[in-house]
Amino acid sequence: MKILASLFLLFSIPIFAQQQTEYHLLSSVSSDATIATIDKFGNYYLASPHKLFKYSSDGKMLYPYEEFRYGSIGSIDVTNPLKIVVYFPDVMKAVILDRFLSPLVTYDFLQLGYSSVGAVCGSTDGRIWFYDIAALKLKKIDETGTILRESQSLNNVLNTIPAPNFLLEYDNRVFMNDSSLGILVFDIFGSYQKTIPILGLTKFQLTERNIIYADNQKLYSYNMLSLATVALTALPEENFSQAVFGKNSLLLIKDGKALFYSF
Repeated sequence: MKILASLFLLFSIPIFAQQQTEYHLLSSVSSDATIATIDKFGNYYLASPHKLFKYSSDGKMLYPYEEFRYGSIGSIDVTNPLKIVVYFPDVMKAVILDRFLSPLVTYDFLQLGYSSVGAVCGSTDGRIWFYDIAALKLKKIDETGTILRESQSLNNVLNTIPAPNFLLEYDNRVFMNDSSLGILVFDIFGSYQKTIPILGLTKFQLTERNIIYADNQKLYSYNMLSLATVALTALPEENFSQAVFGKNSLLLIKDGKALFYSF
């Protein structure tokens, strides 16, 4: 059975070299996080079903956010750290938070006229991307619901109906993951470009040229130019559920704890 860790890497870090990296444990905190990520400033975010916490790179808790009305948190996106997207799939609402994790605005997809929404993510300009299941389209909207960008109906493009479970904007492209089809790549206008044939994923991270993912507790890097896949170096712990990298920091989620490392 595949065990997938969510991976978020910034900058160039030692795991890309086939060499031993020395990790130093800075702190350990109790955590029931099911989602973990990192922003471009090196701050970590841990989400459990109804709570989100922002941490410094050394494990100091900075700000909390709680929401019990909307069901469980399905995803968080910190592409724009000033407009963090927290998606609640049970009620089809996306709450936008500021850097202090205070709510700014809520996208209510039902009120905006959408009956079924798949994966959701933020954009660098503060708007949001999402997959409209009924229309079979990738769409970008603002807080009023105005459609800014949209793809063609993807069943016509792909000759099948995608079921995306993860969405991410990076470097003027949008990456939509379907565990059965692979990673669908769109330009910044929503036009489909290609499919990268990596199957079975639920999350991944992007660097300038690489897709980083985990499979059976091992880390891999897929180069989008050479199409080569290489195994990366070992982490300080095994049997982790999440692995999140910063410039010189690492977060592992294991056995109900969040472990913060430097290297």
